[in-house]
Amino acid sequence: MLQRLRTTDARARDAWPWWLLLGVAVCVGVFLRLYQLHSQMLIDDEWHSVRMLIQADYAGIARHFGFADYCIPLTLYYRWLYDHAALSEWQMHLPLLLAGVALLLVAPWLLRKDASPVVLAIWTALLAISPSLVYYSRTARPYALIVLLGVIAIIAFRNWRSGRGDGRVWIALYLVAAALAGWLHLLSLVFVLWPFVYYGIAALRDSLRVQTRAEGLRALLRMVLLGIAVVCILACLLALPLTNDWAALSAKAATDTVTLQSLYRTLLLQWGIANAWLGAVLAALLIAGIVRMWKRDRAFAGLLVSTVVVGTAVICASRPAWIQHAQVLVRYAAPILPFLLLFVAEGLGALLERIGARSAALLASLVIAALAFAGPLPGIMYWPNQFMGHEIFQFDYDARENPYATLLQLGPVPAFFSELAKRPPGSVTLIETPMRAVSTYMPDPWYQQIHRQNVKYALASPVCLAGNWDEYSDAATGDRFHRMVRLGGILDGANYGGDFLVLRLHPWKLPHDMIPLWPDPYPDMVACAGIVAAKLGAPVYRDDQLIVFALSGTSGSSANR
Repeated sequence: MLQRLRTTDARARDAWPWWLLLGVAVCVGVFLRLYQLHSQMLIDDEWHSVRMLIQADYAGIARHFGFADYCIPLTLYYRWLYDHAALSEWQMHLPLLLAGVALLLVAPWLLRKDASPVVLAIWTALLAISPSLVYYSRTARPYALIVLLGVIAIIAFRNWRSGRGDGRVWIALYLVAAALAGWLHLLSLVFVLWPFVYYGIAALRDSLRVQTRAEGLRALLRMVLLGIAVVCILACLLALPLTNDWAALSAKAATDTVTLQSLYRTLLLQWGIANAWLGAVLAALLIAGIVRMWKRDRAFAGLLVSTVVVGTAVICASRPAWIQHAQVLVRYAAPILPFLLLFVAEGLGALLERIGARSAALLASLVIAALAFAGPLPGIMYWPNQFMGHEIFQFDYDARENPYATLLQLGPVPAFFSELAKRPPGSVTLIETPMRAVSTYMPDPWYQQIHRQNVKYALASPVCLAGNWDEYSDAATGDRFHRMVRLGGILDGANYGGDFLVLRLHPWKLPHDMIPLWPDPYPDMVACAGIVAAKLGAPVYRDDQLIVFALSGTSGSSANR
């Protein structure tokens, strides 16, 4: 008994540095997910839901996926906010932020009996600094939620099938997580339904053996009943949109193809790096981690490995639109990313557990910090940066493989922006119009690095005549966006916290000679400037790119407003 107590005390002493690392990792992960989130501009696909909710009621939203896929449950939530005049950037980001933070707590808790404190701490740290997971937590798209729900569903199914704890709790968790994940994003079903196949094959094998026939048949029956429950829930959620939009969905399949190069770049993106040699080191750790987990728990390791391999293969075989781009496959395979990082944590933990706990925890912290600094986060986190979701930061972490870097033609920088750079960063707010919040039409990530001031956009219609120049209709009444305002409101006396109104005389696109111009012909901004001048007075700056007006009623310092 005394020897057992001494062993327990020794393990506790060895474990505390790792629990400390885990706690620090959670804090760092929360910071990375919150940093400048309140000032981020909605970009690209984040606008799909906004456009849909303005033109459709709850029933219309629930019955369709949309041509430009919006997420049904998130859009329903956003519509509810819109009906209560509370739709804002922060409210749109909040569910994903909570899911991203919850992953840092829930994932290690779910595997607390399957992995050592060393592995749990390293895994949590890798989850915390993962550029993709940080990005998913900061964007109004469903990926952070399907990552969390995917992890819960797969582990809950395993725990139920293995008889761990209260089976009713695990069944309930699985049903909710799997059904909601499939409702959020159809392709997540490939991952959350795979345990039926994996454990079903094992149960079928047992049912064919005389000595295990009864047990195998019982297991098959239980899985059939659970499967029926899942199908019924999914049918309630997905039957109508699948029926109504099946043609649109099928048209997006069998269109593009994954290549060996894009698979390689997908793996680098999942690890959040650009260096091939570092990728080789992580691949070695991943393989070592799989081998180690296989020796300890073959069934669980087989489940995770097969989920990764089969799920990715099915998505690649379906050849969805744009899948040739690595970032698309990373998003569609989002539920497996935590497990890839778990294998790396197992491999690194196997090396570090050979030395003293304090030294090992310190070395692990240094390795993880080095991995973070080798990734894209240090280059993104400058202040102010309101465009962290722009494709210059997210398309590929290697600038040599990112067309938003290789094909950039920024052109001459207006002297107005150069003058703003002499002021304290974040001390001025610009309101720009017309602007489309689409990466290929947005020069602001580059301009903001020059002038270091805050930016907002203004809906140009109807002041500059009606046209398809804005992300959504100026007639919308339930939004309370802080970064997207109305030019008409400015002419009526509101300044929306802005110091200068910037009229862009010409459209900007990247690259200039490869993609079409805006959906509608660009408005006559010289004529529009005349309308603005009649209300705001003469411009304070003008060149062949910009016409700038000072906004009255400002304090001169409008950071983060």
